[in-house]
Amino acid sequence: MARARRRGRRGEERAIRLLRDRGYRVIARQVTGSVEVFVDGRRGTHAVYADALVRRGWRRYIVEIKTGASASVAHRGTRRQLLEYACTFRCCGVLLVDADRGRISRIGFRVLS
Repeated sequence: MARARRRGRRGEERAIRLLRDRGYRVIARQVTGSVEVFVDGRRGTHAVYADALVRRGWRRYIVEIKTGASASVAHRGTRRQLLEYACTFRCCGVLLVDADRGRISRIGFRVLS
C-alpha cells in the first residue's frame, strides 16, 4: 500500500510538471466539489475530489491523474470518474493525464441513447 502511494505521488508530480510544460497554469490541487443526489425524492450531498484545477488561456479544466492501466477511458472506473467530474465541476472540460506515458487527453461525453 505504501509503495502504491509513493508511486501515485511521483506520478502526480510528473503530471503537474507536464501540465505546466504544456502551458497549463495550476490553479489548485486536490480540488473538492459537491453534488446533490436524489434517491426516492430524498436529497443527499456528496463530495467529489479531483487531482487539480488548471487554466490554459481563459479555459479552465478539471484534471484526473492516473498511472498504469487505469490511465485510459477504456478502464470503466476511470471513465465513470471522469463523467462524474464533467457533471460536478463547472469547467470547459476534463483532462486525463497519463503520468507514465506523459500524455494529456481532453475528455468529453455525449449521451447517445
